[in-house]
Parts: sequence; structure tokens; C-alpha cells
Amino acid sequence: RCFAARGEALLAFERYLGGSSNRAQFEHMHLQLVPLPHDVANGAREAFEREGASRGVRFEVLAAGTRLSDALPTAEPFFAVELPSGETLLHKLATNQRRHPLQFGREVIAQLIGKPERSDWKRCLPQEQPGGPPLGELERELASSFQEVFAPFAPTFD
Repeated sequence: RCFAARGEALLAFERYLGGSSNRAQFEHMHLQLVPLPHDVANGAREAFEREGASRGVRFEVLAAGTRLSDALPTAEPFFAVELPSGETLLHKLATNQRRHPLQFGREVIAQLIGKPERSDWKRCLPQEQPGGPPLGELERELASSFQEVFAPFAPTFD
């Protein structure tokens, strides 16, 4: 609702890796939420499917309202994109011969917004500008700005 109030659509993507290595269990997950202008977000499904097809990454389309736990009855590595429509694109590693690249979600979104250089997270970090505030202060300002925007939507535990 926060981003909808700003005229944006929310796209979420996550990747989960789990298994064993050298008899030690490990689990690793990333969840990223990206607000996009509606006209850009409307092209997300096509962009993910097109880029996936070019790399041999196949998606199963889950209808809006379908929970990932229903599509993944046992824990297995996956990449999923929840589209603004509520549909989810699911790539199960166990049933696909091709693994998705580590930065797949970022790469597709960077292409979608016309800024391919932003697929590298290091290029998304705030930069000190000559005559501007120090980096620590700039980061605090960005965090404070987000907190102000999000405050009306933050969950309360009254």
C-alpha cells in the first residue's frame, strides 16, 4: 500500500538456496522489493520470461493468491517473482536443468528500467558529492526519508 499511494507498483523477487555441503547444512535466501512505475511494472512478466527463455530458465506461472508453500510442498531451491498482478513466476531448480544466474532478478529489472549498469548492487550505493554531506549523513538522510514515507503503513502492535 505504501508504494501504491505513491503511484508505484511493487515487484518482489526472492531466491532460496538450501542443501548440504561437506555434511554441513546451509540455507541462504534473498528477498528484494522493488517499487516501479506502473507502465514499467506492466512489462515485468514479459521481461522475466524473455530473459529466462534466453538463458534456459523456465518458469511455472502461479495464479494470484497461490502461496509458494503450495507450489513447493518440500523445501527446494527456487527463484520466484511476485508480479504486481499477484501472479508468481516460479523457477524450481530441482525440476529445471538450468540454474538461474545469481543476479538474475537484478539484471532483468535493471534492463526493464533502462539502467543495465544498476544490475551491480555496488553501483546503486549512495555516493558522496563534492560539497555535499558526508556519506554517513547521506545514508541517515535516505533512511529517515524512507521512514517518513513508510510510517503511515508500518505495522503496529497495539
